Amino acid sequence: MSIDRRTFLSFLAAGVATPYVVTFTSGDAQAGLVSADAPLNQDSHRVFSLSVSSGDPTPTGVVLWTRVDPSAWRAGQALIVQVARDPEFIQLEFESIVESQNIRPERDYCVSIDVDGYLQPNLRYYYRFVYDNTVSRTGRCRTAPPFGAELDHLKLALLTCQDYTNGYYGALAQIAQDDSIDFVLHLGDFIYETAGDPRFQSLPFEDRLIVLPSDGLVALDLDDYRHLYKTYRSDPFLQQAMEQHTFIITRDDHETANDAYWDYERDTLGAPDHPFTLDAAYGNDPARLNQLMLDSQQAWLEYVPARVEVDWSSSDPHRFLKYYRRVQLGNLVDLFMLDGRSYRTAHPCGEGDFFERYVPYGCSNWQSDQQSLLGADQRDWLLNGVIGSTARWKLLGNQTYMGSLGIQLSNGKMPINVDAWDGFDYERNLINNEIAANQVENFVVVTGDLHTYMASHIKQDYDNRSIFNFNNFIGVEFMTPSVTSAGLFDMIGASTPQGEQQLLAQAVTNTAVRLTNPHIRYFNTTQNGYSTIEFSNKQCDWKAYIVDKNVNDGEQAVKLIRHYRKYTTFPWLVTQAALIY
Repeated sequence: MSIDRRTFLSFLAAGVATPYVVTFTSGDAQAGLVSADAPLNQDSHRVFSLSVSSGDPTPTGVVLWTRVDPSAWRAGQALIVQVARDPEFIQLEFESIVESQNIRPERDYCVSIDVDGYLQPNLRYYYRFVYDNTVSRTGRCRTAPPFGAELDHLKLALLTCQDYTNGYYGALAQIAQDDSIDFVLHLGDFIYETAGDPRFQSLPFEDRLIVLPSDGLVALDLDDYRHLYKTYRSDPFLQQAMEQHTFIITRDDHETANDAYWDYERDTLGAPDHPFTLDAAYGNDPARLNQLMLDSQQAWLEYVPARVEVDWSSSDPHRFLKYYRRVQLGNLVDLFMLDGRSYRTAHPCGEGDFFERYVPYGCSNWQSDQQSLLGADQRDWLLNGVIGSTARWKLLGNQTYMGSLGIQLSNGKMPINVDAWDGFDYERNLINNEIAANQVENFVVVTGDLHTYMASHIKQDYDNRSIFNFNNFIGVEFMTPSVTSAGLFDMIGASTPQGEQQLLAQAVTNTAVRLTNPHIRYFNTTQNGYSTIEFSNKQCDWKAYIVDKNVNDGEQAVKLIRHYRKYTTFPWLVTQAALIY
């Protein structure tokens, strides 16, 4: 099959916009840039030790990613990228060269290539890289449906919190094998900055231990963050999932530091548990914390395929990287991927653990109008986008629980965790009121962070418990569980005073949570896995799965634990038949 002559321009290679012009006249890969006279070497791991991946679909492209192993790097050696309709690469759709100067140690030999503008909408493609006559493993990617196009069905897998040290990635193996998934949303904590935090990393798996270049327990610089990404991306099940599906990824706190925020008084990163803040040897130095944020951002940019705004010349983290973005998927789903860390104010009740960030007894500042999780610019962008959207479903990719989650006291309900949206009640109410006032229909939030399965209603007024006040129900929220990370009680229980741990354990059971928070339909903080969400014109379906993190087996059993449906014509979540485990 012959393909017309083409010209390819304006690539994003290793984060630098650089023009390339490449032409070819045949659909046969061996007649293009790859020579038919020299059979390709198949030892892909030698050159592409972290394999390949794709991200951020548009109707005419995706971002393709790989890394040339430093041991295989050769000065002057170019990288070839190919995209085809078939896994044999006979029907080439796209082929080009990434010049050698864009494969460099300054970007840790990582390359991201944006092929937006060169592919066809709503199709699955195959792609690969060739370097030094060695071919990478073949990846699959998918382009988005055309903007506004009629779409009958869309299925997304939901992931979060994949602490490498705390278990195995059987859940990712299951996702890799599921061809019904259109795209994968990763809602943050792709890595954990810690290599052994005793508060939430018990390190039970000797083969999952991590030793950072700095030899510390927490990432201190760019080399440490890069080492973490390389370790995580070396996992075969994570590689399989990223080879088989196009990911849409946002960041949460552990890509930088636990419970991170922006310290506006000092104009630097707030990292309440990091050594730079706590260790007198580092002096809580604002410049050092600012650089830590920049280092974490750079490592994320190097190792995650994402179409984001970057200013490599800036030393201001807010200018260096803006990663909140919108992904439009036909007329069915309008996805808004949020940044809940870069612009948020400090925790409302202090930076200590118990009675401050967690279970803030006696504190009321979480309702202050000075608290912001998104920042004004991002909040306006979100509201304008959601209110103006004509898609059937408006979907928020959100890191921390947006609903209300608290314990009932004699004088009212006290939030459990003000690192989530409960610490930013004024801004949450502002958003919910705008959603209600503008009669936004089919509003759905997907969430990670809390290492818990949750299905809940979003209400304009959570104190109004009437199930028949239909106007008070403005949407639904689904929290996907952690892939491996410790459950909610393990996560905050270690910071709880010894005498109060039993009280906290009782407070976070399914029965206790639902009694105090009746808008929550399901709550399970004891198991791990993943979930999926499927959209059609009349309904969306959330399915939650358990996959045992203690088993390092890609063929292990997966169990459907809950299935909830939200109809467009009905305000409540409806339980569907499921295997209850």
